[in-house]
Formats: sequence, C-alpha cells, structure tokens
Amino acid sequence: MIELLSPVLDREGIEFVDVEFQGEGKARTIRFLIYKPGGITVRDCQQVSRMVHPILEVHGLIDSGVALEVASPGIDRPLATEADFRRNIGRAVEIEATSSTSESLRLNGIIMDVKDGMVSIDESGKITELQITTIIRAQIQLMW
Repeated sequence: MIELLSPVLDREGIEFVDVEFQGEGKARTIRFLIYKPGGITVRDCQQVSRMVHPILEVHGLIDSGVALEVASPGIDRPLATEADFRRNIGRAVEIEATSSTSESLRLNGIIMDVKDGMVSIDESGKITELQITTIIRAQIQLMW
C-alpha cells in the first residue's frame, strides 16, 4: 500500500510514514500517518484523504465499511523507517533490537548518523551501528 501511494504523496511534498489497521468487520479503520517538513495541517490531511481514497477503491483495498483517517504521526510515535531516523539525527532515542546472535539488545543514546539502512547511536561515547531491519522498537526520548 505504501509503495502504491508514496509517489502520489511525494509530488505534494508529503512523506507517507506508516499505515495502521484497527478494528474488524464494519468497524475497520485505516489510518495513514504522513509527514511534511514544517508540520502537517488539517488541510494536508483532508487533501491526502481526497487523493488516496479513490486509488484505494480502484485497487480494491478499501470498501464502504472502512473508515479512512489521515494524521500526523505525532512526536511520540515509534521510529520505523530510514527517513524517520534521519529526521531525528541528534535526538535521544531508546532502541530495542536483535543482535546477530538473536539476543535482545537495548540502547539509549543519540542518533549520530543514518545511511544505507544503518543507524549509528552514541551511548556516552560508545558508537553502536545497527541495521534498521534489526530494530524491534525505537522511540524518541522526550525531555520535558
């Protein structure tokens, strides 16, 4: 679904971040999370909804029983894509990943660099590089 819609949104300067599915049967909801430098407005969400709904209908990916929502991912959402990590270079992050030996790995540090599917994390001077595909969960540590 992301591959189908990303080119349409890219032309508008909007990045398709994620899709979430909720509910079952008649109470199903598809939520698209989008990003744009400078922030997402209500008008952006409305525009994206109007653009993607007909595409989803034509491809049989949505029917009359499904609600479509479009929203900003928010500041506390998990990081998932290379673009997510790149946007947050310099920010503190908490990461859970699997190591090459399939052990669980937990990191708390600063995102230093992102390239070629890898993210570099600085944990108090110790640099760890992870493949983004090994990351189970990554979340920005919000400072209040």
